[in-house]
This record gives sequence, C-alpha cells and structure tokens, in this order.
Amino acid sequence: MQAVSTQSPLIKRARQEAVFLSSSLIDRCVDAALAALEGAERSAKSVALRLQLGEAMAALTKRRAELRAAFPGQVDQAVGEALMSAREVPATGARAPVADDDLALVEDAEVARFVEASRLQQTVMPVVEQNLSRLDSLMSSALGLPVVRAELNPLRPDVLCGALLQLLGHQPEDPELRAHWARHMAKPFAGELNRLYESVAQLLEDQGVEEARYRLKLTEGGALPPGSAKVEDAAGGSGSGAGAGGGAGTGAGGGGAMTSDADAVRQRRALFPRMSDLAHAQPAVPRALMHEFLYRPQWLAENDEPLPASYYEAVDAQAQRVAQAPAPQYDAATAARTRARAQAQSVVDRAPREVALDTPLAPEQWGEAASAQARAQTLLQLKAQAGKISQVLGLDAVRTLVGQVAGDQRVLAPVREAFVAMEPALLRMAMHDPRFFGDDHPPARRLIEGVAQRSFKYNDEFAPEFEQFMAPVRQAVRELNQQTEARADNFNARLQSLEADWQQQDTSDESAREDGLRSMHFAQERQALADKVAWEFRLRSDLDRVPAVVADFLFKDWSLVIAHAQLTDQRGQLDPGGYLAVVTDLLWSVKREAALKAPARLFEVVPGLVQTLRRGLQMLGKEPHETETFFDALMRHHDPVLRLRRVRSARDAEASGFSRLAEESALLPRETDPVPLERPQPRAAEQPWLGRHELAAAGFEELSEGESAQAPLTESAPLEDESVQPSDKDDFASTEPLETAEEQTHVPAQVEGFVPLDLSMADVVKPPTAAPRAAAAKAAETPEDIEARTRAQLARLRTGDWVDLKVRDHWRRAQLHWTSENGALFMFISRGGRPHSMTRRTCEKLIRERQLRPVDAGAVVDKALRQLGEAARAEREPALA
Repeated sequence: MQAVSTQSPLIKRARQEAVFLSSSLIDRCVDAALAALEGAERSAKSVALRLQLGEAMAALTKRRAELRAAFPGQVDQAVGEALMSAREVPATGARAPVADDDLALVEDAEVARFVEASRLQQTVMPVVEQNLSRLDSLMSSALGLPVVRAELNPLRPDVLCGALLQLLGHQPEDPELRAHWARHMAKPFAGELNRLYESVAQLLEDQGVEEARYRLKLTEGGALPPGSAKVEDAAGGSGSGAGAGGGAGTGAGGGGAMTSDADAVRQRRALFPRMSDLAHAQPAVPRALMHEFLYRPQWLAENDEPLPASYYEAVDAQAQRVAQAPAPQYDAATAARTRARAQAQSVVDRAPREVALDTPLAPEQWGEAASAQARAQTLLQLKAQAGKISQVLGLDAVRTLVGQVAGDQRVLAPVREAFVAMEPALLRMAMHDPRFFGDDHPPARRLIEGVAQRSFKYNDEFAPEFEQFMAPVRQAVRELNQQTEARADNFNARLQSLEADWQQQDTSDESAREDGLRSMHFAQERQALADKVAWEFRLRSDLDRVPAVVADFLFKDWSLVIAHAQLTDQRGQLDPGGYLAVVTDLLWSVKREAALKAPARLFEVVPGLVQTLRRGLQMLGKEPHETETFFDALMRHHDPVLRLRRVRSARDAEASGFSRLAEESALLPRETDPVPLERPQPRAAEQPWLGRHELAAAGFEELSEGESAQAPLTESAPLEDESVQPSDKDDFASTEPLETAEEQTHVPAQVEGFVPLDLSMADVVKPPTAAPRAAAAKAAETPEDIEARTRAQLARLRTGDWVDLKVRDHWRRAQLHWTSENGALFMFISRGGRPHSMTRRTCEKLIRERQLRPVDAGAVVDKALRQLGEAARAEREPALA
C-alpha cells in the first residue's frame, strides 16, 4: 500500500496555491532585483562592472514579462516532479545505498549550477526557517504521514530555488548576466518565499490539517520487536498465534532505547480492545488503533492474528440482540412533510437534513439497503466470516468513515443517503482489502469522492437536474449491493460509467462556456495590444499641446480600434482600415494655431477624418452615445476655423450689397479647452473593454427587466472608496437587480450580514432591532471590518471553487472558471455552461450583500480521515501525558 498520499485534494490545493502566487512573486522579485542592480551600478568602481550591471538591468527589464508568464509553469513542473519522487521514497525514510554504477564525473557547468543553487538556498533558509518548519509538519500530515518528513515537502526550498534557477537558465542572455540576476534576486526571493510558505500553511490549516509530530527514531526500522503486541481475548488473556521471539531483545541502543521501545509497546497494547468489543455493530475500537491500522504499512506484519473462539461467540450474541431490537421504519408521510417545508424555503436558507448510519431510507430507492437493521446485520454476518483481526478492523473502519461522511452536511442529503446505502458493498470490499480507505487510489474510495465532488455542482436536492444526477448513482449503488463479493473491479466499472455520463454532459455545456471564455481572452489580448499602441503614441512628437480630451480618446478608444483591426485582419496589412494613418490628421486638426494657418487643409481632411473615426468605433462595437462627448469636443476644436470662414463669408456678402447676416461677435471663434502644459501620458487599463456582444457572450447580460444590456467597461474607482459606492454605474451590470430604497432599509432577519448599499456606513453599524444576535453582531462591524472580511473572502477564491450566486431572484450553483491575471475580472460558470462574469467591485458588492456565497467543497473522504486522525490524537494525548 502506498504510504504517501500525493494525489490528495489537499496537496492539489496547496500546489494550486503555490502556482497561483508564483507570478506575482517573481514580479516583485524582478522589481527588487532591478532596484538592487541600479544601486550596484551606481556604486561600482570598475567601468567594466558598471557596464555589465547596466546590461544585466536592461536585459532583465526586457525579459520581465516573459519571466512572469513562465515562472508559474516552472513551479508547477518542479512541484509535480517532487511529488512523483515522493511516491517512490520508502515509508521508513531510509536512504538507498549508492551503487558504483551511479557514480560518474560531473561536468563543470553542473558544478557551477550546484554552487549557484547552494548559494541561493543559503540565502533563503535563514529567512524561511520558521514558516518552513510549520509547513513541513502540515504538509507531512496532508501527505498522510504520521511524522514529519521535511524531505518529502514538495514546496521545500531546494525545489522552488531550483525552479527559479531553471527559469533564469532558460533565458538566452549570457551566463554572466544571468548570474547577476540570480545574485540580486536572492534576498527578495527569500522574503517572497517566506510569504508563500505562510500563505500555503494558512491554507492547509484553514482546511483542517493539523501539524504532524517530530519524532526521534530510536530503533533501526521503527518497528516493534516481534510478538510485542498481543491481543487480549474476552477474558483478558493473550490471543492466539503469538509471534516468535516474544522477549524484548537487547541491542546497541542502550537502556534509553530499550525503555522507549517498551513504552511504545505498552502504548500500542493499550489501544487493543477486548474481543467482545470487536464484535459490536457500532465500532468500539479506539480511533488511534484504527488510524494506525490504516496508515502504518507494517501493522499487519506486526500485529495481525487469527481471531479466538470467544470473538465468534460475542458476534453471535450481538447478532441476536440486533435481530430482536425494534427496527426504525421509514415514514413516507413525515418525509413528504419535510420535503414540502424545505421546498418552501430558499436553497441557502434550508437547514441540512440529518443523515446517519441508523437512518432508515426510502425502500423504493434503495431496496434492502434502506433498512438500518439490515445494514447492521450485513456487518455482523461479515464479522462472523472474518478470520483475522485485520478484517474486523477493516469492517469497523468502513462503518466509522461512512458514518462521518454521512454526517458531512456540506453534501446534499440524498447523496449522503447513497453513501449510507453503499455500506454493504463497502463492507464486502473491506473483507478482501481491509485497509483500502487508507489509500488514495482504490476505486471504492474514488467512487465516493467522485460522486461527492460532482454533487457540489447542485445546490437544490429537489431540482429536476439533481434528480437526473442521482438516478444513475442510485442504480450504481444497487448494482454494487447485489454483488456477493464486491471487488475493486466492480467499483471501478460503476465509476467509469458515471464519469462517462458526466463527461458527456460537460461536453454539451462546453460550447457556451468556451464562447464566453474566448470573448474574455480576445478582449484581454486586444487590451494588451491597445496598451502597447497607446505607449507608442506617447512617443509621437506631434502629441505636444494636444487637448486632454483628444489624448484621452487616442490612448483609450482609438488604441482599441487599432488593436482590434490588427487582430482581426486576415490579409496581413500594415495598417488595416487606415486607422493608424488618421492619427496624424486628428492631432493636427485640434491644434488651433496650426489649423488657423491652413484652413483649406482642415476643410479637406475633416470629413474623411470624422468618417474614419466613426467607422472605426462602429467596427469596435462602441455605441454612438458612448462617443458623443468626444465628437462634441472635436467639433469645438474645429469650430474656430469654421467660424472664421463664416465671418469672411459675411463680410464678402456685405461688401456685395447684401444685408448683414448676424452680429460679427457671434461669428468669431469661441474659447476652447485650455491646452495642457504637460505632455499627456497613457495609463494601462485595469480591465479590458468589451462590446455589447462580448459582454453578452461573457455573461454580463444579467440585468433587470427594462434596463439596457449595454455595460461598457470603465476603470474602477479607487479601492478605498469601494465600501461607500452607492451604485455600480461605472461597472459591469450586477447579476441581481438592486432592490428599492424602501425594501433595502430593512435588513431581513434570515440573511446574515446583509449590507444594503444605499444606506450610509453610519447606518450600517447600527444593529437591526428585529435581527437575530448573529446578524446584529455582523451589522455592528465597522466599515473597515466589512471591507476586510469581503476582500478576504474574495482573495480565497481560486479557479475551480464553487459559489452560490443569486441571479434574478434564483440561487444558482456556479464554479469559478477563470480570473484575469491582475484579479480584476472573474468568470463563473453555472449549469448548462452559462457564464456569469463580473469585475472585482461587483464581486465584492455581491459578497457584501450575501448574494455570492463561497461553498466549501473540500474532499469529503479526506475530511472524514482527518476527523479520524483528530480523534486518534485526542486518545493518544492523555497516554503521552
């Protein structure tokens, strides 16, 4: 059995967190390295060194974007290789002897890389020591190890330092320049790595992982002396089959080692129950023994023995008591009333229904397995067939863990009922593989986890789509229970059948999901190119003394037009649409002095200029009302030449004998906007602009009836002002229409933490009189507390996480499918591949209003095993005191 659980969802989540944080980590390291290189260049005494440092700084600036994009993949690859190596490490941690064939000469380049890596690790270790020690113990627990194995931590410093050096080594610059990079990145990398370790450790602790213990190894293999752990029978005597060499042997370890071994023997013997306890329908085995049985590979060799006759007598007596006890019956009428009450409530307000091992289930759904008495009788029948202690412990482990999974109220009640109904098949599986729950890979465990994880896609047990999900699950459970000997192949066949159905459903939803994602990716690519075009505009010599409104249009709107034309051009033109060439005429036409000197040219270029501008904006998808302000301003800047022409026409008419047309003062040029003294500068957009159709495809169309579907992207307000924004007029449309002011002045008692946005923040801190204590306590939070809690919830969201999202008065279960690199945009996908996209401001607003609620969808079986481990530690602590 594999001792290291490298496929655990906890490990996957920790790996995902490290990869997620690595892009910003390397970005900050590059910033610090550039500053350090600049300082070193100024203080360098040698001209050659100064030139080399300047070259290294320029090269690092050039490679910055590439490093940021490549480092997450490098970290992911390095962590994956570390996990693969951990699977092959023996559970005892013994180092394999080095064979002569493994010895070879090392190239000079390899030696240089080793020295460089050693220097980097020497810089890192003193900084990360405290958080690394904490992470080592948490990671060992997540890997399923009983003691700390720091060398198996997939995020240990040598792994991540190696990832950094490999990343730098892949760059085409000279080795001397890369060496300067590594040397000046070392200190900031150490600090950033310390922050990463702290974040991942906090993540594991939030998931309920407890630190493993550091243990001093006093014997060669950590195993007990043969025959040291005997099992007492019902009368208190020793069980049969005592191992050879039952004495406590002596060794070179001295008296201290012998005493420690003897203490360990006594502790383990104290865990063993009497044979009568093993015969119970409800597990009476100490949880510490059960945990050790599942996770210590050498347990069978040291402790497994045949069962004594007294055990079978106790099983028979227990079976008679179970058969004679009154069996609880399923009450269909009560179940119908409970169902009606639940359906009348919102899905987020329903109290989770209790499900336990002794819960009677609906016979029409589960057949014989619906009876709690029948399930207990199956357990006792299998206990009567058991031949060894390991089989009985395996049966008790199954019943214990099924009970814990059934009590996990994060999972909808019908799914937990399926796990309870599956107990007979799991018990039969335990007769052949008693310790299967301690491994990550057995199909039986993967079937439970797969069904549980898939069920997180639904939040309403009464919805038709959830019933469509449950029907094949019930069929699979019934088929497994009909097997007289449930084997791994039986579970694997049902799991593959279910996964094939799920894959088919996901494929049908993929089209809508990918359409939205393509829209977002194209918008991001277009915005990135537009930002680049805007920065190139900044270098134009004719940008001086250009009105701010025109420069702003050029940097924001027109750069998007040029980027869109270049990305969609199919003919490889240098300037598709002529949108780049028109910039020269635009900048010249708004300079009053230049235009007044050549009015004929202005009259010639303005019609074509305006036509090209409108055509480009229409091609981009801009609505006319969005650009009306700019064209009004453009007309004001063209107006002086037009007015002077009218004055000249009026004078010519008067000289020809016609009457005066108007007051000459009314025809003179009006004052225009003042010319800026400083040269305008572009600013990179925080989030991409999307047009009407792109907004709809990406899921920004969730508006109340009668509102416009158009919601152009604009820059968000400063973060410090977000808590007091009365609306999101400058943001994407909300997924839920705002209530009226009269409705928002009352905080509903059933919605904890509801913060109406139209109330002043002074009103928010006043607890509502009719709200329960929990709601009043949350309402009493300061605005800073509310913002901190909201942002913390949002910061914890990762791709793949589930949320309950309120859309048009209906709660939909949605999964976070995509986030932008800067965390400004989020795309959730709900049933049917339906996208729901929003900005960070909108997301925070929905969290504050309790209209977006993160769902805890952590691994179900892992949580049950962690609970078993916690109970085991609670039992051991008094013995160790």
